[in-house]
Amino acid sequence: MSRKKLVVIGPLPPPVHGVAVSTSLVLANRLLREKFDIEHLDTTDRRSISNLGKWDRTNVLLGLQNALDLARRLRGRPGLVYLPLSESAGGFLRDSLFIQLATIRGWKTAVHIRNSLFRHFYLSHGAVLRWWIRVTLQRITGLAVLGDSLRQLFDGLVPAERISVVPNGTPDFDPGPVEPDPHTVLYLSNLSRKKGADFAVRAAALAAERDPRSEFVFAGAWEGPEFEQEVRSLAKDMNGRITFLPAVTGKKKHDLMASAWILLFPVAWGEGHPRIVLEALAAGVPVVTTDRATIAETVTDGEAGFVLDDPIPEQLAERLLLLLRDRELRSRMSAAARARYLKHFTQEQADRRLAEWLSDVANT
Repeated sequence: MSRKKLVVIGPLPPPVHGVAVSTSLVLANRLLREKFDIEHLDTTDRRSISNLGKWDRTNVLLGLQNALDLARRLRGRPGLVYLPLSESAGGFLRDSLFIQLATIRGWKTAVHIRNSLFRHFYLSHGAVLRWWIRVTLQRITGLAVLGDSLRQLFDGLVPAERISVVPNGTPDFDPGPVEPDPHTVLYLSNLSRKKGADFAVRAAALAAERDPRSEFVFAGAWEGPEFEQEVRSLAKDMNGRITFLPAVTGKKKHDLMASAWILLFPVAWGEGHPRIVLEALAAGVPVVTTDRATIAETVTDGEAGFVLDDPIPEQLAERLLLLLRDRELRSRMSAAARARYLKHFTQEQADRRLAEWLSDVANT
């Protein structure tokens, strides 16, 4: 008997962001290719990350084109549609079209929630959109969240038996000849208010005052010119000890992570299961971060790094200074980070979890 068809819906880099990276890893999943005949419906908007989640004419046209493309792909024997579910009004309306089309054609749908703001999204809109969200969620066959703490997002919206936990993983990290610099703190993510880039710069400035050898590297795409100007102004008195780089990929990204003594990632709100945190664990780089979404499930406070309740610059700076000054502590946390990665978050484990979940949904 021929394998079932799996239509994977989602964007690909560039621009680089979590959902796009996730889609590329799904498409590279060897176990999925053994179980399904896979097609990809590409929803990429090649404009900058500042357009993500916005509802403008271009996004509406792209969404309608994607819906027509999906309708063509749903001909023939029913299979399974897999997609990340947006947490913005425009994005959700587009995704709901995908889900409704699949349901009408008799296909099953597997939805992966890649953020942690769905409850806020649902409650912040009016009665009509909330009704449509409930109707759409009733249509899906299975829903996956990225950690146990995120199950509650769907209390009263999706039956518990239809919710699974399918966290991310990341490919292994080979540091090669690059050695960690005991004075380098790295922020490696999109430079946005949501991801706490402004808090990170404030913390860097405080730490730099007390450790004159410390250096800070920020690499990522800016969320917009106004925020960039605000953050650069915070760093203007640091005498060149903070470096801002554009988004990096490939060898440059690898070398930055390999050379880092600490990863600073003080998320302000949102997130799902941040890949940059997993990449730091794989590289054995301790993380100074905040308790948002699944981060506290991933990095145990005091073991593989420090997880603060909130991104308070003074507290962030204190944790940075502990790791900058205490090589033995950094060594213990580095080993713990690597061990945690190997036990829970390798790409092979993530591929297996996803393949098993999608097979279960397809056979429901």
